[in-house]
Amino acid sequence: MMKQKLPISILFLFSITIASAQIVATSNGKTKQQEILYKLYNPTKNYVLAVAHRGAWSQAPENSLLAIQRCIDMGVDIAEVDVRITKDSQMVLIHDLTVDRTTNGKGKVADYTLAELKKLRLKNAVGIPWSSKQQIPTLEEAMILAKGKIMINLDKTEAATLRQAYEVLKKTGTIDHGIFKGNDSVQVMRQKFGTLMDSIIYMPKVWYSLPNISTYISNFNADVKPVIYEMLFDKVTSPVFGKIQEMNANKITVLAIALWDEICAGRTDELAVIEGPEQAYGWLINNGANAIMTDHPEALLAYLRKKKLHK
Repeated sequence: MMKQKLPISILFLFSITIASAQIVATSNGKTKQQEILYKLYNPTKNYVLAVAHRGAWSQAPENSLLAIQRCIDMGVDIAEVDVRITKDSQMVLIHDLTVDRTTNGKGKVADYTLAELKKLRLKNAVGIPWSSKQQIPTLEEAMILAKGKIMINLDKTEAATLRQAYEVLKKTGTIDHGIFKGNDSVQVMRQKFGTLMDSIIYMPKVWYSLPNISTYISNFNADVKPVIYEMLFDKVTSPVFGKIQEMNANKITVLAIALWDEICAGRTDELAVIEGPEQAYGWLINNGANAIMTDHPEALLAYLRKKKLHK
């Protein structure tokens, strides 16, 4: 069994022994986030982590504080968000390079200061401005909201933004709440960020188009020792799909992305609606996923709870 290395910044949550880690996970003083973190590091067949894409965007504007709060309220384990940088170098949550689709404004995020962005109002899923209270949040605001309640999957924090995002999490005392991710090899990540890689939870994205998937994964396992991988497979014959059972054997959490056909061999949220959740979520779980990212967290949670795979 592969031994997994805990980031330095979250060692206080776990003793170096498994027994002590179990005490933390079963203590009366545990937070919801600590429970989720324990499950992330100790995947089993009896629990599947629910990951909400851009928060609960069907109930609130995507990437908004309200979308994260909806996730907390319904019991989602991890809210995925997107991080961008403003003109005055502030970190905000928004998916696109521009504000056009998700707000009542126009133009590039990078051309706005934070104060200017705060004057805009977010739109809901069908493009209607939500309310005067729903603004583009900062990453700091999001992490303060998440503290003790939920974990945050930090998309678009590669390259220059990873270090800045780390500083925000450090400031808010939420380093152990964030899951950083990216596409670069472990060699590139070490060259860019050095020992910072040992202080964060880092999730490599394993694309079906990678030229040497086995080497990519084995190099990460030998160095950073990720506790979770995002596995992106277009078909069951993909080498990525073939690596899932190996990760299960090594007690590494496998995140499947049920958003569109090309990254989950067609086992999507849409398939869950058309043919039933067993054909989508059930299939992914039966084939080794112990975390699923969805655009329909309510439906995923209902299915998992029916199967006694979630609280």
